[in-house]
Amino acid sequence: MENQKTKRTVIVGGGIIGLSLAYELAKRKYDVVLLEQEGFGEKASWAGAGILPPTCRTTAIHPMEVLEAISSELHEIWADELQHLTGIDNGFRKCGGLYIARSAGEVAALMGMQFEWESRDIPFQELNAEDAKQRLAFLNSDGNGINDGIVSVPSKALWVPGESQFSNPTHIAALVSACQSLGVTLHEHAGQCQVQVCDESVAGISVGKEKIVGDQYFFTAGPWTEQLIKPLGVVLPMQPVRGQIALYKIDELSSGIGAPVINDGTRYLVPRTDGHVLAGATIEEVGFDCSTTASEVEELRGWAESLGANLNDATFVRSWAGLRPATYDGFPYLGELGHSGNAFVATGHFKGGLHLSTGTAVVLADLADGKELPVDLRPFSPARVTCHQASEIK
Repeated sequence: MENQKTKRTVIVGGGIIGLSLAYELAKRKYDVVLLEQEGFGEKASWAGAGILPPTCRTTAIHPMEVLEAISSELHEIWADELQHLTGIDNGFRKCGGLYIARSAGEVAALMGMQFEWESRDIPFQELNAEDAKQRLAFLNSDGNGINDGIVSVPSKALWVPGESQFSNPTHIAALVSACQSLGVTLHEHAGQCQVQVCDESVAGISVGKEKIVGDQYFFTAGPWTEQLIKPLGVVLPMQPVRGQIALYKIDELSSGIGAPVINDGTRYLVPRTDGHVLAGATIEEVGFDCSTTASEVEELRGWAESLGANLNDATFVRSWAGLRPATYDGFPYLGELGHSGNAFVATGHFKGGLHLSTGTAVVLADLADGKELPVDLRPFSPARVTCHQASEIK
């Protein structure tokens, strides 16, 4: 009987999900080929800042909560693994998160999050205005103390010690290096991939004049997955959602590990220990347009600069955009495609791809191994789309 760990596995899509899956399967001694049409991690993986929100494994009930909690636990483990294997520090740190609200509507929304944290036993602390100002000190320090550069003092502020972060660009670099060390065959800038089908199963992937054949195939190409798998006769609707990010560079953080992620509604500031501060991110349905726009960047910068005197024209570095894959119900697609028997998908994570990448990789590797899964994949099944469409017709 063939040892399933010798199976040749082809992964199409070299973003954070594809790279993570390649890394996990390679650790399990699979023969892995990873295909990326452009550069590794250049699409959705660049449209985030590596925020790892607070979770609690013991109170996680819904499969999405379980996947989030598993992913959070794995990030710390993977950070150590990757540094040991590659020498690359991916910037993982338990920095905590400051959640602020400045309008009545924002206060109401933050109170809703507060109730959710209470129900899930996620620790948090309510801060007064002075405590919140101290948490924002790194954005307003003049080198001799704290100036009064905060334009708008929050009406409500919560401190969540369980929030962490990592640097997605260095994490991606570490995954690429680790995959190389573990023998993964990497094809970057491979060009357009086409799926060849025989009797409802994948027969191979055509890349130019080359045909790459495997025993099993995983599709992790973000919003491009929908078009990619059409030859299988599977409908997998997704919406690319553009996210634009602004980058600043201030002095290296004297407080080091103490500078928190700042969350203000759907926007965030993420300080790196080297002094870079990311401000993001917009949510725009503009198709596959990955360009930046002056108006959105200006609005994003206006918000970021209202929080700190050190964020200004002099410290602004650049902006960029990425495309995140969104599904109609907010859940990713994870599992087997149709009745192929050899094709699987992992996409549609929207803004949670960076966070959920570790858990997704382990769960799908367990699926490939035929192991009992730590997460119930039924809510994530690609087949739910067909069921949803059938109910709509009725």
